[in-house]
Amino acid sequence: MKYFIFTYDGHGLAVAHHLQQEGHEVIAGQVPDKSDVLSASEKESRHEDDYDKKLRLELFDGMVEKMPADKLIERMKKINNPQDYFVFFDFNNLFKFADQVRDLGFHGNFPTAEDHSFEINRDQAKDFVKKHYPKLHVTEIKEFHKINEAVKFIKESDEIWVIKGYDDEAETFVPESDDLELAREQLLEALEAYKRGYESQGFLLELLVRPIIELTPEKIYYDGVALATILDIENKPLGSGNLSIQTGCSADLVFPTNMTDRINEIAFPPIVDEMAKQHKGLFIWDASILINKRNGKMYFGEFCSNRPGYNCFFTELAQAASVNDFFENLTHKIHPLTLGTVATSMRIFNLNRSVDDKYIESGVTINYKTEIWKDVWLFDALKKGGKIVSAGYDWNLAVVTGSGNSINEAVNRMYNNLSKFSFLGGYYRPKDDYLSLDYQTSILNRLNYGLDRRLYQLPFNVRIGEIK
Repeated sequence: MKYFIFTYDGHGLAVAHHLQQEGHEVIAGQVPDKSDVLSASEKESRHEDDYDKKLRLELFDGMVEKMPADKLIERMKKINNPQDYFVFFDFNNLFKFADQVRDLGFHGNFPTAEDHSFEINRDQAKDFVKKHYPKLHVTEIKEFHKINEAVKFIKESDEIWVIKGYDDEAETFVPESDDLELAREQLLEALEAYKRGYESQGFLLELLVRPIIELTPEKIYYDGVALATILDIENKPLGSGNLSIQTGCSADLVFPTNMTDRINEIAFPPIVDEMAKQHKGLFIWDASILINKRNGKMYFGEFCSNRPGYNCFFTELAQAASVNDFFENLTHKIHPLTLGTVATSMRIFNLNRSVDDKYIESGVTINYKTEIWKDVWLFDALKKGGKIVSAGYDWNLAVVTGSGNSINEAVNRMYNNLSKFSFLGGYYRPKDDYLSLDYQTSILNRLNYGLDRRLYQLPFNVRIGEIK
């Protein structure tokens, strides 16, 4: 199989790099301009300055063959054997490019404008849940376009809220304190600190539910045929104990589940099957479920509508024999993973900042032993002077995975891999935190909670209390 990978911010380049290392022909199409990944209802969220654009377009220089996305589209239109290619769009905001090649005979995933809308239009998503998800509640939300309006509301409110921006790059801010006054001050500071991002496309305040157990089921289809269900349990905060600022994902645990598990009946009502049948090729749907541990009430979190989640996708791929096997199995409508496997991932953050301008440090050497390459998924990287170095575009440097037939095996393999990865100034969460049972939102405690609620069964042999 040959591959075309499309990306705006570079996430899919890790997949392209892996496929290339496996010996496959790969070309990546980079979107040069931000305006090309915005829907008609969106406006330019904020101008991408020339410096940021330069860094973004330099990602994976010298590592993967790249060209502008529109040029790659034109090249694809001239191909006579599209059945020999798989096209991968790494985010649903690439729907304008997917629309141009959807009907040309290629294998792949082809996100639509509607898929993108489910992710950016919170009202639409919540209305959809109210209509089609009878077992999920929706939390109260308040929408704003100006910071001063939200400041007034927060000062008068007796509740604690989460801030979520409509712009993909806007921060999601969750107050660390359960004390109303302290949480209020944190919210007000966050609004001012990230004002530009929040006001660019508007933002919302969502009522915070604590104590919360977050679980994310995912369902994978190909040409409308359901192939697999997967459970993702992720840590989003940067620090141990799930403290500090929110990240996209700092660590996770991922494994295939039985389609008949109760959590899948809750997360994938019949409407999801109907939507899958309307999509060509690969269709991915996940809906995060937030459970109030105090009363067991289940709330809708958010959709990742027809696009993989990160780290989750890398953690899934780590369980396959190869990335190519994963995609090949999909096209033959075969489960891409093996029930009974499990994988873990850890994100490495670049904490280096340049002395002069405080930008993310570029040019820092990324080194790892060749025997772990299958478990290394680089984000912020390029090749310079014969070495792989940080690009300085994103503090998300890399993801390292581990897989096996038990959680213990996967975790041990992951941390063994991390011990063979070198980056000066990199940070990742330690092993004792990953395996911790000392705080209620730890990965293992959430896994145990789901078992106690009989939301799923573990398809691998392990007793959580036996993990050391």
